[in-house]
Amino acid sequence: MMNNEATTLKLLNGAMNIAAEQGWNQMSIVEAARQTDIPIHIARQQFPCKSSLLLYLNRLADESTLEQSYIGQPVADYLFDLFMSRFDFFQEYRKGFISALHTLPFNPALAIIMGIATQNSMKWIAESAHIKTHGIKGIACIKGLTGIWALNMRVWIKDDTADLSQTMASLDQTIKKAGKFAPYFVIKNEDSTSENPSEDQDEPFISEKNK
Repeated sequence: MMNNEATTLKLLNGAMNIAAEQGWNQMSIVEAARQTDIPIHIARQQFPCKSSLLLYLNRLADESTLEQSYIGQPVADYLFDLFMSRFDFFQEYRKGFISALHTLPFNPALAIIMGIATQNSMKWIAESAHIKTHGIKGIACIKGLTGIWALNMRVWIKDDTADLSQTMASLDQTIKKAGKFAPYFVIKNEDSTSENPSEDQDEPFISEKNK
């Protein structure tokens, strides 16, 4: 007998497969439940609506990404690794996820929900790098990271390379450009300096290898 998490993941995979084959608008959670032999009332418990399915997918992406710990490396390198980790995760659900993204311009409610979820993901990423996310500068930092993610998501959607080289190149350039403004918006938590003595508030955002 599958546990709750396994059932949820099986239903997610079934739904995303249908979305990949038939498009997000044609996908229904009820049909996904039928194809995965999951009772419909259980599917209703797991995913009350299709947007909850995308939120769950986004949460899994966060959990997968945040397995990488910040160990005092240049922030730009850490952000690059985490962003690429998120792209790698979504690659597994590529066709279905892209199909869902294409509906956002025509579904304002879902666009708002995913926008909030993405900003929350960026907050988790920033705080994992010991970056302050409160106050005006913290909010500006989150918006900046969200912008970097959104800009490169457009590249990822069109990237048909096996190794996502186009996405990596674009992300590298975007982070490099954003790094020029980082001193105005990126503030490290004070306790991070004690954990990593080699770093301080004047640490360059861009590492030498990214210059």
